Amino acid sequence: MSVFKINSGNKFDLTDRDFWVKIIILTISIWIVSFTALVKIEGGPLYALLAALIISLLNAFLRPVLSWISMPLVVSTLGIFMLVINAIIVLLTSWLLSPHFVVNGFWNAFFFSIIVTFLSFLLGIPTHVKRLRDDIFNQKDLSNGGESQKNNYNNADSSNRFDSDPFNDDPQQKNYTDYEDVD
Repeated sequence: MSVFKINSGNKFDLTDRDFWVKIIILTISIWIVSFTALVKIEGGPLYALLAALIISLLNAFLRPVLSWISMPLVVSTLGIFMLVINAIIVLLTSWLLSPHFVVNGFWNAFFFSIIVTFLSFLLGIPTHVKRLRDDIFNQKDLSNGGESQKNNYNNADSSNRFDSDPFNDDPQQKNYTDYEDVD
């Protein structure tokens, strides 16, 4: 089974554009936090990229195991214990990239993970807005062979004489058939 399978539905698909966008956003977030005292990165942004890749790998494979093992603590703290799991993943990444990516201590890893998560969220807003806009306006409907969904209301089944949703003001979703008075 190959990791390079296209459209595998896997969270860790190396051919997926969204995966690489998330890695770049995480890299930029790590690089921004490297200017604080929480982390020390030597060797330039390449090691921020390596740290982002390792954190993503650990989040994909180790985090579910740690979450399952610590389920009672996660539930009893209403999810706050997940911050401890994030700190453990950051410390493990620091250990793997030891001379070039160093986070000293648990609390530095704890605050590093909070700040990187917040920065990644902020930097990812344009991506989320674009994805939401594409979902709302549905640029291409692949079920119609790529035709725009805006013309689908013309192809509606005309057997219904009345609108199924009288409160729907969207003209593209209305069923425009002959309305007659019902006695």
